[in-house]
Amino acid sequence: MDQESERQRQSLGQMRKIKIVLVLTCAYLAAEVVGGLLTGSLALIADAGHMLADVGALALSLFAISYARRPPTPKRTYGFYRMEILASLVNSVVLVLFSAYILYEAYQRIFEPPAIQSPLMIAVAAVGLAVNFGGMKLLGGGSGHSHHHHAPDGRVHRSDEGGRGEHKKKKEENLNIEAARLEVFSDALGSIGVIAAGLVMLTTNFYLADPIVSIGLALFILPRTWSLIKKSIHILMEGVPSNISYEAVKKAILEVRGVTGIFELHIWSITSGMNALSAHVAVIDPGRSQIILREITAILEKRFGIDRSTIQIESYHPEPGSI
Repeated sequence: MDQESERQRQSLGQMRKIKIVLVLTCAYLAAEVVGGLLTGSLALIADAGHMLADVGALALSLFAISYARRPPTPKRTYGFYRMEILASLVNSVVLVLFSAYILYEAYQRIFEPPAIQSPLMIAVAAVGLAVNFGGMKLLGGGSGHSHHHHAPDGRVHRSDEGGRGEHKKKKEENLNIEAARLEVFSDALGSIGVIAAGLVMLTTNFYLADPIVSIGLALFILPRTWSLIKKSIHILMEGVPSNISYEAVKKAILEVRGVTGIFELHIWSITSGMNALSAHVAVIDPGRSQIILREITAILEKRFGIDRSTIQIESYHPEPGSI
């Protein structure tokens, strides 16, 4: 099986879906901005702002996926996978800043809520709800990464895909697609909130409902967006993946027959769903190095979903405190 071709096929499928959602979102964004200005509704403007964030997120997603498909270079030996994480971080920060702006504007309107043209506001939000559901349906099927094999070169071994590791990997969320889907989902809830506010104002003339819904929209998305920011920063800082236990990996390697020690153990994510490991492993019998190496990489792939490993076999232990 040509795994690199499969990865490219999945990337092209993602790009096609994102392009469709981007066109739909741009079209509705224009309609919602006009509707917000005509009705005077801050809730519609807030929803339009989320749509604008969606446009930026989707455009950045296309940019990131396109870069991720580029082959590695002598200067960027891992390729361009980190573009996905950078784009996710930018998307999230923009959405946090816009939410803060909406909170400020809503606070101003609480004291002097303006009259709103509720029927037009409801109609525009209803169209937006349909667009949001269509976008969520297209973006709903996230898929993991597939990665190619790196051949060994003596002391270093690059692992291939395999078994349960591949299954775990396909369950990993692509952070960039998750960010885009989160924003589309928030827009759907936003449209529902705008429709509800419009109905309240239409039947009771309680125009304070508009800034209240705007505040609710901003507060709803902030915790989820902050979670994405933390995930992105954790990967950029090369932290241990949240679904992998450092101590469990270390224990599993030490349990391999013939292994007497492990040091310089590092576990990190290159991008979401692509985990890597490097370590020095001390063995009793250097003649069994290749057998031990194969057993360790099989454990890493099948039990922990670590599909890129660099293991250096040593015949000695380091001095205490040199880890």
